[in-house]
Amino acid sequence: MATVLQPELESIAVPEALSKLRRFPMDRTLLLFDRDSGLNALCEGPETAHLRLMAPRVVQFGITNRCNLACTFCSRDLTADSAWTFDSAFTFLAELANWGVLEVAFGGGEPWLFPDFADLINRLYDQTPLAINFTTNGLALSAAKLSQIRGKYGQIRLSLYDNNDWRQKVAMLVQAEARFGVNYLVTPMRLAQLEKTVFELTSLGCRDILLLSYNGADHTMHLSTDENADLRRRIAVLAKILQNQCQLKLDVCWGERMAGVDRLFEKNDCGAGREFIVLTSEKQLQPCSFHQLKIPVVDAKHVMDLWHNNQEHLHKASVLPGCARLTDYGLALAEQQ
Repeated sequence: MATVLQPELESIAVPEALSKLRRFPMDRTLLLFDRDSGLNALCEGPETAHLRLMAPRVVQFGITNRCNLACTFCSRDLTADSAWTFDSAFTFLAELANWGVLEVAFGGGEPWLFPDFADLINRLYDQTPLAINFTTNGLALSAAKLSQIRGKYGQIRLSLYDNNDWRQKVAMLVQAEARFGVNYLVTPMRLAQLEKTVFELTSLGCRDILLLSYNGADHTMHLSTDENADLRRRIAVLAKILQNQCQLKLDVCWGERMAGVDRLFEKNDCGAGREFIVLTSEKQLQPCSFHQLKIPVVDAKHVMDLWHNNQEHLHKASVLPGCARLTDYGLALAEQQ
């Protein structure tokens, strides 16, 4: 299948050093992307003014609903099926790549509980232009599995929990020279330990830490207004101390709660349902993993038809407190419950 791209993309002049990167049209800009290093270069000028986003940049793919942890704050539907097979997942993602999608980010569930997950990563890398990323709790990850996928993925995201032996897993990833980062959910209970955890991760060799905000009905998991301000101050201090040692990043659900913190791109929206979409383990389309909207899908063309024709619905806010599209992030509602 030929990739469905605007033919004029290849004719747009870009710096020679970036000329071999994959080209992805966004609104009035051209994104140049390297799936191995994760390098992004945004080109903007008269030559790109006519461009429009023609496909989601990222598909978050729930490859399985199985998990070897039972976190009380997990967003996944515990009753959902795991409908993907090796062949159906590969075909679906290969077709989405042909529609222009740049990246797949596997989640779930725990991706390493999906049969032959390493083989799926290898086949996707070898036979599609997709960048392949995955989030894992690390319990089923091993040095042997890392060796199986060496050079075939973009980045591993390791979730940090109290019960997943994250120190040993970080050390293993560093030893394997893996491209990885750590996901750290910031809650009121964890806020006081932020600096200690960040410094320990850095000392272990982690160079990329993503701070996640909580989305859900448990008001005790949400930061208060004062705690948000405290987090902003802590991030500013940490950024100065760490400098080039480690990158601190913020997930899109923080919205303007982290206003004043340096950003790579200025954005007024999280991008859910437009720049990225979710395909669940039971083959349903969601704007994001916290969203109530779930649309059963048949194939990649069906996904793209829904994406093109249902932006009004895909752009609506989640009903869960914490959504960046809700007034006051829905936190007043959470406090009433």
